[in-house]
Amino acid sequence: MGKKIPTEMKKQRENFIAGCVKNGLSAKKSEEIFNLIEPFAGYGFNKAHAACYAMIAYQTAYLKANYTVEYMTAVLTAESRANTGPTRDEKISNIVNECRRMGLTLLPPDINASEMEFSVEKNKIRFGLSAIKNVGTAAIESILEARTNNKPFHSLYDLLSRVDLSKVNKKTMESLIKAGALGEFGTRSGMLAILPEIVDVLHKKKKDTDKGQSGLFDDMEDGVATTHEIPVPKIAELPSNELLSEEKELLGFYLTAHPLSSYEKQINAVQAKPIGEISAEDVGSRNHIAGIIVNVKKIFTKAGNNEMAFVKIEDMTGTIEVVVFPKIFSQTSALWVVDTVVDVSGKIDEKDEKVTFLVDAVKKIDFDR
Repeated sequence: MGKKIPTEMKKQRENFIAGCVKNGLSAKKSEEIFNLIEPFAGYGFNKAHAACYAMIAYQTAYLKANYTVEYMTAVLTAESRANTGPTRDEKISNIVNECRRMGLTLLPPDINASEMEFSVEKNKIRFGLSAIKNVGTAAIESILEARTNNKPFHSLYDLLSRVDLSKVNKKTMESLIKAGALGEFGTRSGMLAILPEIVDVLHKKKKDTDKGQSGLFDDMEDGVATTHEIPVPKIAELPSNELLSEEKELLGFYLTAHPLSSYEKQINAVQAKPIGEISAEDVGSRNHIAGIIVNVKKIFTKAGNNEMAFVKIEDMTGTIEVVVFPKIFSQTSALWVVDTVVDVSGKIDEKDEKVTFLVDAVKKIDFDR
C-alpha cells in the first residue's frame, strides 16, 4: 500500500479477509473493510493533506479551463526545466499530446520568434529555444541580444555574423538547424553543408579585424567594413524520415509531423490498443499494440548471459517500454531496429510504478499490403 502497487494490494485480499474472520469478523464485513482500504494503493492522504490537494486541483483546473494556452505554456516550461533525459522527453510528449487533444497549436522553434522558454504567440504556443538539446543559456542570451530592437535575422550568414561565436558554436548551430529553428533561411541540408565554411570565414574575419586588417572584397557601410554574404546552397532537402528523426532527437518528440501520420488508416486496421490508453488498471491483461520503435537497449542476462532488450515503442497517442526476454529476442532480433513499425502482442505489466509491456510475439507491419 505504501509503495502504491495495486497488483500487490490485490494479492493481500485473501490474507486480510482470512485474518479478519479468524479474529471474529464476518467474511462480508471483512470484505467491506478491505474495499475501503484498497484504493489507498492508488494514492491516499489524511483529510488535511487531501483538502490542500483538492484546493490546488480546483485552482489548476480553473486555470486550464479559462486560460488554456497560458496554462499549458507554463506546464511545458515547468516540465522542460524540471527534468532531463528520457523522463523529460516522455513528460513533454504527454503534454504535447494533451495540447493536441484540446486543439491547441504548438508552433515549432523559430530563431526570429522563439524566446528562452515556451511562450504565447497569437493564442498559440511557441516552442522555446532552451528546450532544444545542445542549446545552452549563454548561446540563447547571445541570440536574443543580437535580436533586440526588433532586428530579425534575415539569413544564416547574418545570424552568425551578429552573435558571439564563442557562445553560439558549431554544435549549437547544427542543433538549431536540425530542430527546424532556421527554416526560413533555406533547406536544412543546405545550411548544414555551408555552416563550416561560414563559421571559418567569420572566425578569420574577426581575427583580421582584431589585427586592424580588412579583406580585398570588403564593402563599406557607414565606415564599417562588411563582407559579402555566403548564400545557402540550393540542394535537395534531407528525406522526411531523417528530418523527423533529428527533430525527435533534439526536441524529445515529433513536433511538425509524426512518422505514422501517413499510415494512420493502416495502423487503425490492425486494431491495436492505443498506447496512450494503457493504464495500471490494465496490468495483467493480454493485448497488442502497434507503433514505431524509437529506442532499443540490449543487455545480457546475469543468469545465462543471454541477450534480451528493452524497447521503446511509440504510436500517435503515447510511448511505452516493451520487454523482450531472451527466448523471444533470439527469434525476432532482426525486427528490433529503430524506426521499424511493428505490431506487438503480449501482457501488460508494471515495474517501479510504471506500466510496461512483456512481449510474446512481434511482426513488422507491411504498409505495402
